[in-house]
Amino acid sequence: MSYDGQHTPLTNFDKLAVQICLFGAAIILVLHFVFVETASSSYRALENMPSVSKIVYTPAFAVASAMLMGFLAYYGTRMRRMYDNSTASNVLFLGIVVAIGANGLLMYGLFAPTAGALDGIY
Repeated sequence: MSYDGQHTPLTNFDKLAVQICLFGAAIILVLHFVFVETASSSYRALENMPSVSKIVYTPAFAVASAMLMGFLAYYGTRMRRMYDNSTASNVLFLGIVVAIGANGLLMYGLFAPTAGALDGIY
């Protein structure tokens, strides 16, 4: 309940942030379980940062990122409904940043090594 005892409805930003968080969680899990097995056996790790490939190839990265996105979406909406303060918007914005950052890191870790895949042919 908000400070006056009423539930506060979600704003359009809140709804968009929740959708982005949940969509990001679904995408990271699907990408991990579809592409990581093939990428880890087909391509070598990144030469500049081999630890990035090791991190994104582990199932813990995808599951932990998806859980964090889901938690931030849940916690942000609960804060908005109960307290209606600006911290709810900050939590939901952090969820958007995590969704974009984690999916971007997974994409980079998966597909950056493919850039040098045809170097041996030249």
